[in-house]
Amino acid sequence: MSHRPHPSPLRAAAAALLVAALSAQAQQQRQPAAPQQIDWTKAVPSASFKGPKIRQDSTWKQRTPRIYGNAQRKEQEWGVFDYAFDTIAPWTDNMTATFYVLLDGTEAIQRDKAADQPVFTLLQLTLRYGDIQKGKDHKISAVLLPAALERYGKPIGLGLVVTVNDVEVYVDDANVDGKLAQAVQMATKRAAAAGATAKPKWWEFIGQVIPGDKLARRNDYLVDRAKTPFALVAIDDYVPSK
Repeated sequence: MSHRPHPSPLRAAAAALLVAALSAQAQQQRQPAAPQQIDWTKAVPSASFKGPKIRQDSTWKQRTPRIYGNAQRKEQEWGVFDYAFDTIAPWTDNMTATFYVLLDGTEAIQRDKAADQPVFTLLQLTLRYGDIQKGKDHKISAVLLPAALERYGKPIGLGLVVTVNDVEVYVDDANVDGKLAQAVQMATKRAAAAGATAKPKWWEFIGQVIPGDKLARRNDYLVDRAKTPFALVAIDDYVPSK
């Protein structure tokens, strides 16, 4: 009777290592790779943002758009605050944009003899976006209704904060004019003297420099572009809000 040779201990160990390696490799293939963390400050670069200048009326003031087939006898003036930006990630979701506009109604109060009206009006609007594909010149927008310009005055401050997944990617907090520019300058000096490292945002301290009876806060009059006639103008250039 013939006897089969027993495998050597070395061969047995090598075979066991090979089986273990193949098993580990198969297990790694079955497990999905961990999602790569995205640095949103680079994926939505702040340097790419382009917006209107509050001191230049031509960059934000627009007349009612003429839409084919719609005859109109007069064109009103609107405040249209467009911001363009780039994205580098394949898709960007969970984006939030909060717009701030401060109106100075001094001239409107004198014209309408509305002494009981607050001199300044702070408007705020928050919009949410998603499904933003990688690309350049995406646009988001907030629109100031004509009645606000007529009744509550000219904008002297424009602000914007954009976050993605709760990460702040862009802030426009120096877009100011007139009296507000002076207030910002004084607040910045006070913050620096107190040792603050960050420049104060004007909408955060505005209540400290304007008496309560002179400042009204509203969440109307500043609306999503999609709720205005401008929604039909260059519609594919703008990211729709959620």
